[in-house]
Amino acid sequence: MSLSLNELKKRFGKIKLIVSDIDGTLVSSNNVLSELTIQQVKELQKKDVLFSLASQRVHSSIVPLAKDLGIKIPFISLNGALIQDAYQQTLLNKSVIDKKYVERALRLAEASYVKIALCYNDRIVYTEDNSVVRDFMTRLGTTYTLVDSYDGYLDNVLEIIMLGNDKNVIKNIQRKMTPPFGLYLKVKYFRSQAFQNVFNLEIVRKKVNKKIGLKILAKHLDVKKEEVLVFGDWYNDRDLFQFGGTNIALENAVDELKDMADYITDQSNDDDGVGHFLKMINDAKSKR
Repeated sequence: MSLSLNELKKRFGKIKLIVSDIDGTLVSSNNVLSELTIQQVKELQKKDVLFSLASQRVHSSIVPLAKDLGIKIPFISLNGALIQDAYQQTLLNKSVIDKKYVERALRLAEASYVKIALCYNDRIVYTEDNSVVRDFMTRLGTTYTLVDSYDGYLDNVLEIIMLGNDKNVIKNIQRKMTPPFGLYLKVKYFRSQAFQNVFNLEIVRKKVNKKIGLKILAKHLDVKKEEVLVFGDWYNDRDLFQFGGTNIALENAVDELKDMADYITDQSNDDDGVGHFLKMINDAKSKR
């Protein structure tokens, strides 16, 4: 149930950790991090309120944002597959996909004429035959590396991405990658929001999601659930909302997330919704 603004402000005194999604939430549609947000995050840190990030992006593409915001603690990348700080001093989780499952995915993709790419902590690797993957992915700030073959890139894979234009083919691969591998893998099928008639598979280790990632981070920081506030806008932020003590949806968030939110901002990500909300927290704490 949504909180009134007065009820919401009563919670601000308890908040010790704020975690935000990035795309569609923290940054604008043009991938710009506002000066207001940077300023407010740094002011909160002076008041002993920690700030972190949780994103589908690969780790290396988040590092510049973390440094701009002055974040020293670990953040969550690839939806929880990796939890590490920007300076590689603290590693809380790295969920690597076993090499044999990577090899199986590559065989199925080749046999089905489906495009495939491999994600690591610092880049997404693709071959010439699979170069279309880069064109149909919308992961901002990511480094893409063209390689001659996947043969030397089967270790330390954190996520496997497949795409094709035949829904039945993609779902057939999903079935073949699930039993009995469902004990070890999470195989997610979805239709692309950005490109019509493009269907995707994302494969990660079992029990990799933002909720578990946030739980690991909060435990490391010795922060309780009720002391955590989260921001989100998209379906994969449902996991954040399932753990967060106070859940804030941006004005541009999908309806399903708004239904889960404790509060919905009046501003979208393009109106600097996170920055304005953080200022409200800072102002409330300054009056105490």
